[in-house]
Amino acid sequence: MKIYPLGVGGAFTKTNYHNNYIMQLDEKYLLIDAGTTLRNSLSEAGFNYIDIDYVFISHLHFDHVGGLEEMVMQRFWYFENGQHSPIKTTIIVHEKLLSPLKKLLSNGLENQGRTVDDFCNFILLNDGKDFKIGEYTFSVFETTNAHVEGLLSFGFKIIWDAQNLVFTGDIKHMQMVNILRHINEQTVAIFQDVSFTTNGVHSNLQEVLGYYPLNLYEKLYAMHYNDNVEDYMEQIKEAKIQIVRRQEILEF
Repeated sequence: MKIYPLGVGGAFTKTNYHNNYIMQLDEKYLLIDAGTTLRNSLSEAGFNYIDIDYVFISHLHFDHVGGLEEMVMQRFWYFENGQHSPIKTTIIVHEKLLSPLKKLLSNGLENQGRTVDDFCNFILLNDGKDFKIGEYTFSVFETTNAHVEGLLSFGFKIIWDAQNLVFTGDIKHMQMVNILRHINEQTVAIFQDVSFTTNGVHSNLQEVLGYYPLNLYEKLYAMHYNDNVEDYMEQIKEAKIQIVRRQEILEF
């Protein structure tokens, strides 16, 4: 597995782009979220919209879905040799998020007799259903209310070759949704929302270190962090956790 961090910053980042990723699973490219900075971060990482095979949407904040409509439109209005050659976008989403996501997209896509389904295919998952991408098994888990009260949100887990990776998504209250139940001896990485200032919707470093057992610190990969992360490097080094850097490819 290769992971391309398109961006690692929070919603209001000025330097790190939104916390979006491309995961290379065998020969397929899975885009994790599509924030408003996607139009820049994708090309800077060497990708085009048409390269993407699947898109996973974790929740509907603009830094995770604000660039999706443009991506869908550009793929649909793709031309090859002067001929319109539309490419539908395949979106993996928890079944609870389908209706609000389609409603969001309908504002821009449902015109000229077209519907959202003319532009998109949807793969619906729930807490008991997996999806196979090559040799990789992709599953979602719900984090609703653990990021923002009343907001539907989801993390995911990928299993391959007796290994797995856990991606928390945006989260504040880790204990509320029991993130640890998704982690076992085969877990090689935990992509964890880490803020370095206290706020009401993202877990700060102290909360993260207080929640996870010491033996998991080396598997923690801090993401979705503040632009002034360099001010906290001593704390990060002392905690012996990893930090995801924009455009620094990771392999597992």
